[in-house]
Amino acid sequence: MRPDGIWSNIFRLGTRKESLAETLQNIPLFRDLSPKELKTLERLVHIRTYNAGEPVFVETEPGAGMYVIRYGRVDIVLQYRSERQLLLAELEPGDFFGEMALLGDTTRSATAVARERSELIGFFHPDLIDIINLHPGMGAKVSLALAKTLAERLRYTNSQLRDIWQIREPNEESIR
Repeated sequence: MRPDGIWSNIFRLGTRKESLAETLQNIPLFRDLSPKELKTLERLVHIRTYNAGEPVFVETEPGAGMYVIRYGRVDIVLQYRSERQLLLAELEPGDFFGEMALLGDTTRSATAVARERSELIGFFHPDLIDIINLHPGMGAKVSLALAKTLAERLRYTNSQLRDIWQIREPNEESIR
């Protein structure tokens, strides 16, 4: 009997789609929220679907908030004043991006484009302000997690810049 026959499927559990609360709880910004707070968050977030090649947001445009990939894939690219795109990141389900826009009036520092049909969970600046005003304890948790996340990403960027500088520095000396 072939292993992929009818009997091999009898005891296999189907893949269960993660609930919205489970997806959100896996994101560092929301990891410390209680089940009750996650329910509140579920009512505030926005589900958006993007087709392959469709921009989620564009570099230099005003930012409104962050996104979590529920399914699909998203590329983060730089293109401003250039004909070629520079791929910064290839994001997958469970990844999040655009969180700097939660801080307020900022422009996007990169472009996000759906690589394939994708469902994203949007959490926007006005949503964060509502949480801070209506649920201060929850707002403090999310704000602190946002600060930690931005600090981690800044440290990572600094590390990458240091590596690039160390690669470039010996070459520049040989030119002098």
